[in-house]
Amino acid sequence: MTKTIVFILKSLWQMLRLIFWLLAAALRLTVGLVWRQTLGRSTVYVRRDWDDRGVGRVRWSDLHSPRWDTVSGGAQVENPLPLLHAYVWCDKVRGKIGHSCAYGPGPHNIKICMLRDDNSRRIWGRLLEIAGPDRRLADQGLTE
Repeated sequence: MTKTIVFILKSLWQMLRLIFWLLAAALRLTVGLVWRQTLGRSTVYVRRDWDDRGVGRVRWSDLHSPRWDTVSGGAQVENPLPLLHAYVWCDKVRGKIGHSCAYGPGPHNIKICMLRDDNSRRIWGRLLEIAGPDRRLADQGLTE
C-alpha cells in the first residue's frame, strides 16, 4: 500500500516538473520573443527616403518620435503618400543610407523613413501602435 502511494506521488511530481518545464519553454519562445522584438534589441530597417536604395539598420531603442509624414529627411523630398518617419542619431545607423556628416561634425539627429516591406510584421505592427493607424489608407478614403 505505501509503495503504491510513494509510486503515485513520485509520478505526480515528475508530471508536475514536466508541465512546468514545458510551460517555461513556451513562455520563453512566445513572450521572450515578443520582448526582444519590441524592447530595444530588435532591428528596424530604415532608409533616408522612400525610394533610396541604401537600407540601414537601427536598434528599436534608438528610434525617436515615429510619425506619419510626407517630407523626407535630408533633401526634404515630398513623398507621394504619407510614410512612417522617425529620428535617430546618425552614428547609430548600420549600413549605407544617404547621410555623410558633410555639414559638420557628427553625430546628427537625422530623419529616416521606415517601409512596411523592409520590416517584419511584428515590428511594423508595433510602429503602427505608436504612430497611429496607416494614414495612407485614410488619405484615400479606404478606412472607416
